Amino acid sequence: MTAIEHRTDELRGRLLVVEDDLVQRTIIGSIGAKLGYDTMIASTFEIASQMLRDEKFDMMTLDLSLGERDGVELLRLIAALKLNAMPIVIVSGCEERVRNTIKRVAAALNLSLTTSLAKPLNIDKLRAALKRPALLSAAAGSQAQAPTISRDRIVAALRQKEFLVELQPKIDLRTNEICGAEALARWLTPEFGMVSPAIFVPLVEEFGLMSELTHAVCEAAVATSRGLIQQRPGFTVAVNVSASDLSDLTLPERIDGVLRTYEVAPEALIIEVTESIAMSDVDRAMDVVSRLRLKGMGAAIDDFGTGFSSLSALAKLPFSELKIDRSFVGNCANDRDMMKIVEASIALAKAFGMKVVAEGIDNQPTLSALRAAGCDIGQGYLFAPALGIRQFSHLMKRWDPRAAGRFPAFRPPSRTTSLAYG
Repeated sequence: MTAIEHRTDELRGRLLVVEDDLVQRTIIGSIGAKLGYDTMIASTFEIASQMLRDEKFDMMTLDLSLGERDGVELLRLIAALKLNAMPIVIVSGCEERVRNTIKRVAAALNLSLTTSLAKPLNIDKLRAALKRPALLSAAAGSQAQAPTISRDRIVAALRQKEFLVELQPKIDLRTNEICGAEALARWLTPEFGMVSPAIFVPLVEEFGLMSELTHAVCEAAVATSRGLIQQRPGFTVAVNVSASDLSDLTLPERIDGVLRTYEVAPEALIIEVTESIAMSDVDRAMDVVSRLRLKGMGAAIDDFGTGFSSLSALAKLPFSELKIDRSFVGNCANDRDMMKIVEASIALAKAFGMKVVAEGIDNQPTLSALRAAGCDIGQGYLFAPALGIRQFSHLMKRWDPRAAGRFPAFRPPSRTTSLAYG
């Protein structure tokens, strides 16, 4: 165990450098110290594991090869010690496919892996990685305690139409025009302010009110986007449905009733169903989805590829749109294995005559890779986050297809939660 004295007046926190190579750990430790870290060195797995048990660190760099032990074992230990908020930078000389798989291991363990660097080290990239602030732990510590919400309060909210939607634009990747939006549910209350879907969706399921919420969200989506649909031919709005919705044989009639009330053509609405939900009761899903299609609505299989029944869902259900999950899209430009999955998904969708939507496009290289692969529609923070109807309308008015992917420059939040209701 070695300590390297920091050489700046600004102390960023404590950095643990886990590296068995003397030259590499000296380089990493020195750069960390110059950046203001109180830097500690662990040259073996055993030393690192003991230090992680006994001391607190604000950041860590991890070599994946540690003599007879390896970095994956240490990642499992970090998860077991519940140090998930500590940012980790992987440093390794192993091949790219191995590094990419280990990044997925870290994600599965819910660890805060910020980046993976190849050896020999690029000093500028190392310095940039160490400068990255530890936002996750700060965000976790600043979250307010979830409010206590009763069933009666949610029933009142449904009656008073407190549930609303925000719209995230979907971009035609051939023309760069805004071609539609996904409607994401929000709950604005007078006493709690904006309540997160992470809080209210599980409660709605627990209280047996999902049918009522889906109706409210569908109505809000149709009412909110009605003007956009009328102004722009071909504009579509997508709404998510839950497992309980898909087992409800009256769903097609209920949604059709909402469309008739607001005089919106069924072709303007797309019902999104996650793969796992579609296959949980495939007989009822076939009934409901086929009748939605018969009524003229679109149907999308969401989060494609994340379950075990993707091919079966495509073969059995008449989807018109396939949404590639963000876990495949996000790093496809830099991860050849992920890109192969994206390309295979696009080819499958084309074989079934479906449009392909990629969600989670957050940077220009990802956009370029998806365009080259033949993806039809894109969605993500590179274009815009979910917006209120006024912001969305303003975006459409000032949208310049020649600048799509560069304007407007919205910044994504540090961390998002993927839920059926956004």
